[in-house]
Amino acid sequence: MNAWKEAFRRLAYLFRRSRFDHDLEEELRFHLETRADELERTGITRAAALARARREFGPAARASEDTRSAWEFRWLEDLAADLRYAGRAFRRNPAFAGTAIACLALGIGANTTIFSLAEEVLFSRPSARDPESLVNIRIGGNSHAPMREYRFMRDAGIYDGLGGENEEYQVNWRHGAANDRLYAARVTENFFEVTGIPVALGRPIRTGDATAVVLSYGLWQRRFGGDPAVAGSAMTIDGRLYTVVGILPRDHRTVIGFGFSPDVYLTVPGDQGIVALYARVPQGLTRAALIGRTKAACQELDRTYPNGNLKWANDIFVGGVTGIDRIGGNNVIPIVAFFGMLMVVVGLVLLIACANVASMLLARAASRSQELAIRQSIGAGRWRLVRQLLAESLLLAVCGTTLGLALNLLLTRLMGNIRLPLPVPIQFVIQPDWRLLAYAAAVATLCCLATGLVPALRATHAGLSDALKHDEHQTARTRWTLRNALVTGQLAASIVLLAAGFLFLRNLVNASTSSPGFDLQHTIWSFMRLVPESYPTTEKREALISAALERLSTLPGVESAAIARIIPLNDQMTTGGTVRTDLSPQGVHVRFRENYVGPDYFRTMQIPIRQGREFLAADRQGVIINENLARRLFGAVNPVGHVLRFTTTPREIVGVAANSKYFTLGEEDQMALYETFGAGGRMPENLHFLVRSAGRPEALVPAVQATLARLDNTAALETKPMSQALVFALLPSRVGAAILGSMGVLGLVLASVGLYGVLLFAVSRRIREIGLRVALGASRRSILALVMRQSAALVGSGLAVGTALAVFAVKPMAMFLVPNVHPSDVSNFIVVGLVLTLVAFIATVPPALRALRVDPMVALRHE
Repeated sequence: MNAWKEAFRRLAYLFRRSRFDHDLEEELRFHLETRADELERTGITRAAALARARREFGPAARASEDTRSAWEFRWLEDLAADLRYAGRAFRRNPAFAGTAIACLALGIGANTTIFSLAEEVLFSRPSARDPESLVNIRIGGNSHAPMREYRFMRDAGIYDGLGGENEEYQVNWRHGAANDRLYAARVTENFFEVTGIPVALGRPIRTGDATAVVLSYGLWQRRFGGDPAVAGSAMTIDGRLYTVVGILPRDHRTVIGFGFSPDVYLTVPGDQGIVALYARVPQGLTRAALIGRTKAACQELDRTYPNGNLKWANDIFVGGVTGIDRIGGNNVIPIVAFFGMLMVVVGLVLLIACANVASMLLARAASRSQELAIRQSIGAGRWRLVRQLLAESLLLAVCGTTLGLALNLLLTRLMGNIRLPLPVPIQFVIQPDWRLLAYAAAVATLCCLATGLVPALRATHAGLSDALKHDEHQTARTRWTLRNALVTGQLAASIVLLAAGFLFLRNLVNASTSSPGFDLQHTIWSFMRLVPESYPTTEKREALISAALERLSTLPGVESAAIARIIPLNDQMTTGGTVRTDLSPQGVHVRFRENYVGPDYFRTMQIPIRQGREFLAADRQGVIINENLARRLFGAVNPVGHVLRFTTTPREIVGVAANSKYFTLGEEDQMALYETFGAGGRMPENLHFLVRSAGRPEALVPAVQATLARLDNTAALETKPMSQALVFALLPSRVGAAILGSMGVLGLVLASVGLYGVLLFAVSRRIREIGLRVALGASRRSILALVMRQSAALVGSGLAVGTALAVFAVKPMAMFLVPNVHPSDVSNFIVVGLVLTLVAFIATVPPALRALRVDPMVALRHE
């Protein structure tokens, strides 16, 4: 208890220090005056009495120090004094301080920015009440369940609340004469009540709200100008009137996470659709017990509503909606690997920055050797000097971290305003929190030790006698110093960063220029989303599709038109299982991409038919396979006319199509199967029309848009050239090239600054040697060679070490590259080496010119 009181007393002293000093000064004065009064009564003069009182009392400063020591944190006072001294020293040398702080700020800013982005994507907390007690439940091995099964589980009473959400939904919003597609989350009426998602304006959706809508903050700002009067107004969505009941906050995060941000929240229409299940865990109930209760309820569900071979009691999964628990329930290994790679990259940038500052501190310590020796000679211990030098590196680290956090706030704000071109709406809400501050504090501490500890130990290790005499040799030989080793390390790390950045740059160029296996230059893609209620039957949708294809085909400049369910490189449908053929009844297990396409699809997309033919209008059960799948199932046999079975219905193969890209530009040997559009009664409301133009497709876009709009003025339309459809496919390459490329350039700049500093310092330390060489007849060429040799040794060592490291470091990046870009390609390292050599030469020029300008007479008198 006494220890706590003492700590509290010392802590309170920090906030009333000036008052304490004033009271202490008054008390000391009182003691002196009182003693002087006593002495004055003995008959001596006032001046003599005060002088004697002071002698008896002793040094007032020491008394003050002793008194303060009982109140203050001594280590904190010493640290503050050291920091004040370091601040005064840096004010006398602002160029040094500014350069060091700028290096650390760039490294720390890049580090904290990627950390903030990774935390937002992978570990952000949803905007929900007590998210730790909210779980995602999957039954029957499925991520979603039909509304009938949802209601059964809700009414089972095993949770404190069960809500549902379908996040993969789109709706048509009609405003005026225009129709826009919005990304919607269809939710159960109690979803907001169960999750506790707050609203910034209005109210959430409640039980009984069949036609209520909640807007996202972004949609409210973009399309309604942030008008508060929107709450309570009507919106026409999918042909029905909805009432806007609320607006979500600016910093809203969904329970799904990963930056997913739908435009609107709507209620699920009746018993239609499927929903993901989110439940509130009863207090005190363990995860294992919750799984047991869920399994028992699902067993009863299977008995009540039997569903063939599907058993809802199988493959029960219960996962959290925050942190690692959420990541474990999603297939996000590539995303985690990507952010892991980025953290390693920015870690290398920070190491380069720290090496730069450490090199600068080594040079500063070398120039202060006499000062440090004098301090030691008058009684300062080595560890006291180390503490003082570490205080300087701490001040640099704190200032660099402060500027780095400011850079972080700027960059993350820019990221928050970017809408990525993805099939689903992604919006990052990156805000500083305690995790960022803790990470920044840890980085600052590591930077302080990494930049200051070795220079401090080295500076205080020198011999006292030599330092006091400031002994210098007239000539010097090139030695492999710690500063040289640091610069070599910087150059090596720069090679790794540049190799990674150049690899992704080549990946972007190759991905942009290589053929995906279909035509991009003469194709138009028009997306048309129908209002489901307007087309309740398959016949009505078929009639619309037939009319649309007929009108599109007759437009001037159009060679052909087709329809498809999946647009390559923008979406996928993967099927796996055992496929049996009439040649192989036992079957072969394969996984393949699946698509539903209409007649003229292959002609429109310019995908060659290698064997057989395209689909005809009369085809209903036929299939077309690509070359890879044909080789896997039939070997060298012509598959056309043969039958395969992967469902209950046998399908005849009518053609073999050439291989192409289906979902990513980096996929190799992907197998694919095409069925006729509408096969099995599948007729979705999302229609993708493809139009082949004879000339430039841009000129035909308005005509295609207008033609489809005249067929149905309630449908949402989006028409663009097919070349613009590669935005999603090229996004990983663009992001990788931008981030890794910028980090590589930043690392190269920092490394070149370090090389420049080392060479300039070496020249300044060898001025007398250079002057003596010139006086003895050395030519300008030999002086220039002196500097160039040292630069070449450093650059050559850095190139050798960096290239060896880069060969192994870039190999894991192969998973992000297109097939014809290889991490081990020798040309990558040759280009990177040439770039580093050129930049190193530029950094060598100023020190070399300074060496050439040395005057022998001035140099020989140089101190």
